[in-house]
Amino acid sequence: MNILRNARFRRLLIGETVSSFGDSAMFLSLAIWAKDLTGSNASAGLVFLFITVPGLFSPLFGYAVDKVNRKPLLMWMYGAMAVLVLSLLFVDSPDQLWIIYAVAFCHGVFFSTPARSALLKDLLPSADALQARSLLIATREGVRIVSPAAGAAIYVAWGGSFLALLDAATFLFAMALLAGIKLTESQPEAPTGEPFRSQVTAGFRHVRGMPLLLRLIGAMVGFMLIAGLLESAAFAAIEHGLGKSAAFFGVASSVQGAGSVLGGVVAGALVKRLGECRASGVGYALMATGMLLCISGEVGLFLAGVVLNGMGMPLLGVAVGTATQLYTPSRLQGRVHAVVGMTSGGVQSLSIAAGAALIGIIDYRVMYGLIVVAGFASAVSVLTRRPPTPEIVASLADEPQDTRPPARDTKEPVPEGA
Repeated sequence: MNILRNARFRRLLIGETVSSFGDSAMFLSLAIWAKDLTGSNASAGLVFLFITVPGLFSPLFGYAVDKVNRKPLLMWMYGAMAVLVLSLLFVDSPDQLWIIYAVAFCHGVFFSTPARSALLKDLLPSADALQARSLLIATREGVRIVSPAAGAAIYVAWGGSFLALLDAATFLFAMALLAGIKLTESQPEAPTGEPFRSQVTAGFRHVRGMPLLLRLIGAMVGFMLIAGLLESAAFAAIEHGLGKSAAFFGVASSVQGAGSVLGGVVAGALVKRLGECRASGVGYALMATGMLLCISGEVGLFLAGVVLNGMGMPLLGVAVGTATQLYTPSRLQGRVHAVVGMTSGGVQSLSIAAGAALIGIIDYRVMYGLIVVAGFASAVSVLTRRPPTPEIVASLADEPQDTRPPARDTKEPVPEGA
């Protein structure tokens, strides 16, 4: 990939990959640790609650990201997380369970703060946005295949303290690589006297005023509102549909991860050729088809469906992420990325909760069927009467010729009568 010739991006990619490995390895192990200390499944489940709750405050985090220089902020965050995870060294009884929850919450804040996504606007020329997003997602999904199992194995073999030291080291490594990246950042906006609430919600107004982003995010929210049912339905499909034990879920997760890596690798080329709307439509269609195959009751078809589901999601992420990076001013990047994360993640959480409550009442095949309908409906929503592609908002890293609208196939046709 041409993007790998960019030394600054290589540093960022390596740092993100190492840090992501440490974090993904830690998440599952924190829940196991809480279970070991208390013997309670509820205590283990609360770890994931503390990780996800900070996402509700994403607009505030996005506002903060847009008001400061992103590189120093990100370095401070890496350093703070390295120190915070070391507090796990003091956990040796149920009385210190609160430390595990505090670390989980801080991890959630770290991942809900869109500093890294916002930094890409100033770091990369607009022409490299697609390749960068595609490679970042493919690498992240690849790490997620092995890191949870690796983290659990490390925890069992050497304990949580060793895992805490490893996670801290990954944060420090990422911070060191980021420190070596030289870039010119866009300057934070001077105070305007605009009410605080209005400044925080500026990302929502930007999305509402840009039909392409509104269509992409709206379709994703609609799909995620139903797709969370899969978290509960998948276990029922494995047990009742395939006649397998719950341990088969680990096999399915690895297969889905492999599909996600493949999807991430090809996403950039597809978005470049088809445009953001049509590429995301392909993603929804892949996931809907995959869910349909999972109802078959055949192991081979089930795994094929899992692969298609894994391939589809990166197409959505690359399409929405690239559109946000290209068509949003630098000093709105944090708030717009926060809109994407909070809206899609929020409705998915509601859907997961609904699935957990309904799985004992509704047949899992009905849940899969609802996801199929939602997937195809979202595909139709982005493929019909596609909005025009906006003008690219220039990056500080652009050469003069990069600021012109791209002469590529992502140019969506203006609908008749628009």
